[in-house]
Amino acid sequence: MKQTLAPASLLAIGLALPAMAQDYTILDTITVYANQSSLPLSRTGASVDVIDKDDIADTPSASLSSIISGTAGVTFTQPDGPGGLSYSGANYVRLRGLDQKYAPVLLNGIDISDPSATQTSFDWKNTLLGGISRVEVVKGAQSALYGSEAVAGVIAITAAQAPEEPGREGSVAIEAGSYGTARGTLSYGIATDNAGFAVTASRVRTDGISAYSNDDEEDGFAGGQYTFDAYYRVTPDIKVGLTGFAFDSEFDYDPGASTGDTQQRGLRAYVEADTGAVHHEFDMSRFTVDRDTPLSFIQAYEGERDKVGYNGTWTATDALTVSFGADWTRETAESFTDDEVVVRGLFGEVQYAATPDLDLALSVRHDDNLQFGGFTTGRAALNWRLRDDLTIRSTLANGFRAPSLNELFGGFGANPNLDPEKSRSFDLGLEKTFANGAEVTATLFYTEIDDLIQYTTAYNQVEGTSVSKGVELSGLLPISDRVTLTGAFTYTDARDSDNDPLQRVPRYALDLGVAADITDRISASASLQRRADLPATFGTGFTPEDVANYTVVNAQLGYAFDNGIDAYVRVENLFDREYEPIPGYETSGRAAYVGIRASF
Repeated sequence: MKQTLAPASLLAIGLALPAMAQDYTILDTITVYANQSSLPLSRTGASVDVIDKDDIADTPSASLSSIISGTAGVTFTQPDGPGGLSYSGANYVRLRGLDQKYAPVLLNGIDISDPSATQTSFDWKNTLLGGISRVEVVKGAQSALYGSEAVAGVIAITAAQAPEEPGREGSVAIEAGSYGTARGTLSYGIATDNAGFAVTASRVRTDGISAYSNDDEEDGFAGGQYTFDAYYRVTPDIKVGLTGFAFDSEFDYDPGASTGDTQQRGLRAYVEADTGAVHHEFDMSRFTVDRDTPLSFIQAYEGERDKVGYNGTWTATDALTVSFGADWTRETAESFTDDEVVVRGLFGEVQYAATPDLDLALSVRHDDNLQFGGFTTGRAALNWRLRDDLTIRSTLANGFRAPSLNELFGGFGANPNLDPEKSRSFDLGLEKTFANGAEVTATLFYTEIDDLIQYTTAYNQVEGTSVSKGVELSGLLPISDRVTLTGAFTYTDARDSDNDPLQRVPRYALDLGVAADITDRISASASLQRRADLPATFGTGFTPEDVANYTVVNAQLGYAFDNGIDAYVRVENLFDREYEPIPGYETSGRAAYVGIRASF
């Protein structure tokens, strides 16, 4: 069994195991999103965590956002119900103390952040765990790669993915348990020498619990997520592909047992071509979202994003790689405005291996926003392998967040004269591996944001600088060849321009995990999440309320049958703790689930 939520920046050292050196070498994990071109994790200067399908299967949680929040620097506010599936409008992942509007979310390369939201951001109840095979979390300012919003980082999700090697693979998973919850996922992929196709289908329904803690009315959720991926090699040097997804859900929310629904669609077509030392990629994508929330100020939300892009990568020498390209993006929100935002971007990146142990990267991007003009961002990254067991990583970058369509043109306090928020960030990390397989990393981070857009009687720029700074620690410790411990701790001091703590950001976040193969057939895992020193927070009331510290433990016990079939029992909130990360919003008590997974 693979360790639970092991940070990939610690795992991907790329060294051969001495006892097995004559047989094979461990391959380095590749980061797809930390640079303009793919790069081994052991050579990137960015702080990256990769969660793969084994990590997901071993974690005793059915919430993707909860799994992501087990990594250092990431927290998640999860009220109202099992897996945070029901509605509250507060299901937000935060990277290094900054909320979701500062971290775009990609699904199979499609930006799925909602352009019709109050701020362009992603609501985490709008994705299901089933069929997700990989999540890459890139922390720190990434505007030089991704433009607006990428001030805190980027979260990239991979769902259906066609096999690269000839063959067939498939899996099915079903689960049932507390609160009338039932889940099911079916995945299948096939590949030949020149083509590949994969599809996943996931459904979940739950009766849920009450979103509000002052009543007993159940707020249910039902949703389906469907993704596909296909490619065809026209020649050995030309590959064409198409990937897409659909998400549909219905959810209840208080007051009055109101029902809302969401429909999301995404489609991306691409062409890859190699011409000598240059790799070219052209792609086009469209994302649409349609949400109905009958009791909201705006009852219907319709957003759309079209994007066209080109990325070229020139491998000049073994030590020098140059990436370059351009993209065009248009966003609309027809539910409240006929205006649109169009952005044209140019970007470039140089990756240089100065020595066999020192990698440098410089990224530059210029965005021309037809609403407010141009903005140029840059990022410098360093990866220095001082010894085989010791690595330094660091990035220095600036970033920006353009005002959203709602902030510019919405029906409630809009201000078309807003300028983008501006940011600067720095991080410095040290990674150490040990002879027994233990690994540890420590990272200092600092981000400051000027010209913050906030709502008073309308949306306006706020004078002053907000700052988020802190320390991330994570590690892995093999107790034996069957038992592995993992841990992540983050200290975050996040404050607004008045030096007041940012709401819903815990000063101390601790995540511990253990995974054990008790026998060749029996496995067990457990996770502990501790959040402490949270500032007073607005909830259901009109004034901020104190938030108590809380600790939640989840556990899972599995049994492996023959022929690729596994059964498991998992329990969320094992000790039945009562807690409210957002005052007035309910959280799940102890909940048990039974499931079966099969591969074929």
